[in-house]
Amino acid sequence: MKRFAPLLCAVLCGAAGSAFGSGNIPESELDPFYQVGPASIECVVEAARRQRVPANVLLALATVEGGKNGAMIDNRPRSGHNSDDIGHFQINTQHFRPNGVLGRAGIRVVDVAWRGCYNAEIAAWMLRKELEASTGQDYWTRVANYHSKTPRYNAAYRRKVIPAAIRWGDWLRNRYGNVAVVYQPTGAHP
Repeated sequence: MKRFAPLLCAVLCGAAGSAFGSGNIPESELDPFYQVGPASIECVVEAARRQRVPANVLLALATVEGGKNGAMIDNRPRSGHNSDDIGHFQINTQHFRPNGVLGRAGIRVVDVAWRGCYNAEIAAWMLRKELEASTGQDYWTRVANYHSKTPRYNAAYRRKVIPAAIRWGDWLRNRYGNVAVVYQPTGAHP
């Protein structure tokens, strides 16, 4: 079976890659990076590197979202929406519906819930898509679109995520010299 793993990856990653663009689909079954277990800081930094997003911003999302490995938070009591938030990065189940981007790609809720590094890379991919979007919005508004595009919720999220990104940026710069961090970006995508 190991002899066929590269071929299997080429077929699956290629087929699913079109849904994620640039062939950067995180494929949970094929990458040992995505083992079952909680996300570590190192794996979040690696997910940020793989998806070309600033590590401090991705860690800030995790901090503000406040999820845990395996968590499935029911949104009905808070928002009235019939959805759950999954794992460390609280990825909403609306994305797993048949017409959702993760559902169309065959991404499984159970993998995103229990494979912490997979959850981190799916979140990094989603963040990258928001940062690359041509919305005319400033950088931090696009970051906060990860949480909500509704202006009042987006503004509240920005008030939390910017200071968290600054704290994580300082922490990362003190511990890792080669990690991409962003404080006050200008233009589209850093």
